[in-house]
Amino acid sequence: MPDRLILTLLDVPGQPPAGEARVVVEWTDPPGVPPSPLPRSLTVTVPAGRPAVLGPFPDGWTRIAVRVTHPDYAPEAVTLTARPRPGPPTGPPPPVHWDNRGAAVLRTGDDLRLTLELGRIRQAPLAEPPPPGTRPTGEPAGVFFTEGSGLPRRYYRLNVRVPPEPRPRWLNETRIRTLVDTPATTGPTGAGTGSGGPGTGSGPGSGSASGGGGGGAPTSLGDTAQDGWARFSSVETPVALDRTGGFLWLEYGGVSGERPGDPRFLVAVWAPQLTARLTGRALDAVCFFSPSTATLGYPRTTYPFRTGYPYVVTPGGVAAGTIPAQPYVGLGYRYLMTQSCFIQAQHVSRRPAVLVMPIFPAPAEDKDKERNKENARHAWQPFNSQEGMHRLLLEVVHFLHRFGYGRAGSTGAGDDFSAWQGSSAPVGALPPLPRPSWSSPVVERPPELRNVTVAAFSGGLSGAFPLFARPKISLPRYYPPALFGADGFSDVWREWWDVDCDLDAARTGVRTPDYERALLTWFDGRSGDRDRRVRLYHSQFTAGTRPGDQLFAGLAKRRHTVTKGHAPGIAEEWRDPDGRWSAAFYRDGLLLATSRPEGVLPAFPLVTDGGDSGNLAGRAVLTHLFTTAIAFGHASTLRAND
Repeated sequence: MPDRLILTLLDVPGQPPAGEARVVVEWTDPPGVPPSPLPRSLTVTVPAGRPAVLGPFPDGWTRIAVRVTHPDYAPEAVTLTARPRPGPPTGPPPPVHWDNRGAAVLRTGDDLRLTLELGRIRQAPLAEPPPPGTRPTGEPAGVFFTEGSGLPRRYYRLNVRVPPEPRPRWLNETRIRTLVDTPATTGPTGAGTGSGGPGTGSGPGSGSASGGGGGGAPTSLGDTAQDGWARFSSVETPVALDRTGGFLWLEYGGVSGERPGDPRFLVAVWAPQLTARLTGRALDAVCFFSPSTATLGYPRTTYPFRTGYPYVVTPGGVAAGTIPAQPYVGLGYRYLMTQSCFIQAQHVSRRPAVLVMPIFPAPAEDKDKERNKENARHAWQPFNSQEGMHRLLLEVVHFLHRFGYGRAGSTGAGDDFSAWQGSSAPVGALPPLPRPSWSSPVVERPPELRNVTVAAFSGGLSGAFPLFARPKISLPRYYPPALFGADGFSDVWREWWDVDCDLDAARTGVRTPDYERALLTWFDGRSGDRDRRVRLYHSQFTAGTRPGDQLFAGLAKRRHTVTKGHAPGIAEEWRDPDGRWSAAFYRDGLLLATSRPEGVLPAFPLVTDGGDSGNLAGRAVLTHLFTTAIAFGHASTLRAND
């Protein structure tokens, strides 16, 4: 009997997409069957919420290709293949293979039931940079890339060589310093006490890298009377980015090309190298909120953010021998791999999680107060709500699954990242390059989100703070929950990392007492059946000279141990005996060194940075940036892994 194909479309949260979809079906008849073995095709419109019945297809078909377009979703395609039926026509039908991990095929009699998932993410397009020393005409159509001279296609910043190394950045090995815990020794600081209960004090010790040993509370402080990295317990690890996993620039939102009035956002994603298949398993994710681009001089834009973001280049001249910078793209590179080195630090922690960094557009300023107010309402949207953040992470995880991530075999060979780093991304409006072929007769379900960490730095607190008490998107007219939302975030959001958030309410709009109250309320809840975790790190830039128990009086009342540095007030660490929360407070005396090792990242700030005259403001910014780098790496080593 001829086969029918019953097609059901679902979005990432598992709901039928609203509106009609266009489906093109092409099939190949069995050889020798009239009228011809050449491909044939049909085009149908699938009504919203209803399956489409396609066919019947001639008995003995060998190939059925399905392409789906929908104005609210990225185009999707799947090819079904079947070998000619073995034996007599009355025998069992041959098994069906398909080449899209976002699809599932089930045979019921003469019907093939195909369920296809539609997502709202695609690879960000690429653009060729202009000749060095010149500016492009108009806004680039994508992330700059380069290829040739023996190098494969990659994002430009990953393919450039970093002197004195002869290899491009993606292959270059960098020495990375990360903080690690060691048990503290009893030292000259005496006993420390948490206001909420007994604690044990600790003095620093020294180790072969730098750090302490002995009994007591764990600490990442070393000998704070020494210089530079010796003030911390740290390890140095050589890391080459190509050994860590894969990096992608993605677009999220209105990516079909059919709705130019819908917003779409640039998102940086790093996925760690795995040595076991993800099928049927859970995946962890860390989402990072960088400081507001509106306060840092980035190009301004208005909803739906189609001009001036995200591929715009920096205004002004271009130095000879260089290409113009793409500031929004550069933001992701700086935090993830070139300055703060989140990717490398996460790799060293041996607690793999997908890193997700949404790149937020800077809302335009307007002389008209009402328009200016309206523009400002779009800051951080729709990711400053639980359902908005959850949908982004679900879309990322499902996109990575369709992209082939997590298929590492039991041999330990790891994932194939040859199509990552821009290697298969489309150039401008051209289609993406084909990825390595894959086909299977087995349904491979995408991994579920297990533990989600939200991390915020500096003014990023403005965007992340509403997550504590805002379950729903606050501007549903502009960011419809059916397209930008997904319920259930509180069940997976397990950790909060404050990696030197700005505590000045005049800059962030968030009062520290309100922040602490919301944080502790969230912390005392549960993510499903699991407890929650909190990590706080503050430099003098954000905490000033106020003691920690004045900044976070409620947290200080909870049972904890205290570790202090040699010099009074230079450093202090709090640890919950159960390991669920910790806090660290660093003064400039700890974070400014007289010397630092060459070629080690993150770069330890120097007392001479900013010139001989002493640029105190500039050095404060450096210690602020340095704090987020060491804090992110240390928090990664403490991240829940169950």
